[in-house]
Amino acid sequence: MPPVHAEGQSARMLVAVSDEWAPRIMAGPDGAAEGICPMVMRKVAEDLGLDVEFGFMPKARRQMGFRRGEINVVPCASPIWEGVLSDVAVYSEPFMMATEMVLVPAGTKGVFRSPGDFAGWRMGTIGGYVYPDGFDAAFEQGMVRREDAYTVTQNLQKLLAGRIDAMIVDDYEAAYWIHKGGWSEGDFRVAYVFADPAPISVMLHASLREFLPTVNASLARMRSNGTLRALFAEYGPQKLAAHLTR
Repeated sequence: MPPVHAEGQSARMLVAVSDEWAPRIMAGPDGAAEGICPMVMRKVAEDLGLDVEFGFMPKARRQMGFRRGEINVVPCASPIWEGVLSDVAVYSEPFMMATEMVLVPAGTKGVFRSPGDFAGWRMGTIGGYVYPDGFDAAFEQGMVRREDAYTVTQNLQKLLAGRIDAMIVDDYEAAYWIHKGGWSEGDFRVAYVFADPAPISVMLHASLREFLPTVNASLARMRSNGTLRALFAEYGPQKLAAHLTR
């Protein structure tokens, strides 16, 4: 039996739910989904001949809803972060990447090549997120102190106020929220860049596996005709200059 949306809609309605992840996906002034991933998802849905309904939900609740089939699409996800859904999820080809980095206040001295170089530091993180490159292990061992916040803006404020020593954030998020908050990229230094960028894909419920070739073809067209490049330029403020000069 195909998954059914909580309000009784058929699985042939794409129910696309995510936690907010600006500028990739966020609620606009009227509550409608905006950003790179909703624009991509709307085009994919058009190519599939399906309607799409967007919503926002914290990650843990969204994962439970996805497992039950009440949610059948996550517009921007990575298998790296969704391991608990591996038995009920299939993924498109990646259409963008997320590069995690460690930000510190400008003027912070030191060379940082591994989590051990941050030993004893208070590291700003987002609750429920997983961090590769050995950072999760460093948190579990107590080598680095994990300080969870709800939003990137909270961590930026805490970092500038000296309440944390560093924070983990991805390149698009950092640039977006620094500009949105009225700060300058010169207020920060990129101390460390994670080794392997996370591939960002459309995650479909396994019951929609038949649509995967069409989804991939739609993404390939957007890549070749410049649609993705235009979205990155519109919604992704320039990445931190320090990212290129670390």
